[in-house]
Order: sequence, then structure tokens, then C-alpha cells
Amino acid sequence: MAPSQETPLKSTTDSLHLELMSHCLQLTFNCIPSPTAFNVGSIVFLPSSSPFFEHLIHHFQAFPNNTISDPTGLILGEGWSRQIPGNTHAEANALANLRTRWEHLLDGHDDAKHHFPALKDVLKDSVCYATMEPCSVRTSGGPSCALELVQSHVQAVFLGVEEPPDYVQCEGVRILQDGGVNVIRVVGLEEQCLEAARRGRGD
Repeated sequence: MAPSQETPLKSTTDSLHLELMSHCLQLTFNCIPSPTAFNVGSIVFLPSSSPFFEHLIHHFQAFPNNTISDPTGLILGEGWSRQIPGNTHAEANALANLRTRWEHLLDGHDDAKHHFPALKDVLKDSVCYATMEPCSVRTSGGPSCALELVQSHVQAVFLGVEEPPDYVQCEGVRILQDGGVNVIRVVGLEEQCLEAARRGRGD
């Protein structure tokens, strides 16, 4: 069967989405540059509209993290390219870091196990932000970031820019859409996301 066609992307210029994408851009500065891979930053974000927000507000970073305005949500996990040893990717690392944090919160605390919501339910209320389209192929093996996000059942993925064909032809958007995940382009930071992705390559 031939692969399905991508649905045209929705887009947004909303200031909150731009602020969260800017946060992801800052994470790219943590990436160790590679001549054969992009620098990407990503977060898993739980909006304050979620019924799980009040349960988790004392355990995760509020955004924005200030005393001037009420938080719009919680940053549940942060990730960037090659953060975890190996040729690891930002979105997968954000999910892995969230799962590690969750296990730490529950470890040895029977009360927390009874009062904490299930992570799978929290992920269904969460969204992912990434400076670049999640990968559709892992040249080093393993599931793609797009597939991991589908399997995590996040509501939506907000991306800063589609992946250019520098290394492979990416079909991350199609995989996400086929998996029932909304994909939205955050308009306004495309050049910065591409510049960050290629930082340190020397070409």
C-alpha cells in the first residue's frame, strides 16, 4: 500500500507557542555539534487547562517561571540532540527524561503511587514542541521520534521548521498525522531553528 499523503499543516503565530519554541531553541545550545546530525531542542508540555495540572504543579517547572503571571502550563520533560549518550534525538530524550523523572517521583513513595495520575493519561493531555520536524528514520536503529510520539499518544506536536533533506528525506509529519497526532507549525522562528540545527557543521 502506498503511503498516505500529508495533510496541509496548520500554523500558529500565538505568542505562547512562540515563547515555548524559543525555550526549545535555547536548549539547542546544549547540543554537542555533529557533522552528521542536526541540533534540535524539544519539550513535553502540559497545558494548565489539563485536569492533571494541579496534581503536578509542585513537581515540575511552571512556564513561564516567574511571579508576574500565572503559569500557562508545566514543562514535564526537556531534551536536546545527543543529550543522552549515543546518537540520541531531542524528542525521544524529552520523553525519556520525563519517564525517568516520573519513576523518581514514585520511587519509594506509596502515597504518590495512589495520588499521582498515570503517566500515560498525562501524556494524552500533553503536547510536544520541537525546533525541527521529528525524525521518521533512525539511521542508528530504533524507533523514530515521530513513532515514539505517536505511541505516547500526545495530543499535538508543534514544530519550528520541517526537516531539510540534508541527510534523509523526512516523513515525520506524515507519520504523526497518520497516527492521529495534530501537527502545527509555529510561524516566526524558522530561520533561527534552521540556523540552530546546522550550528557547528562548518559548511
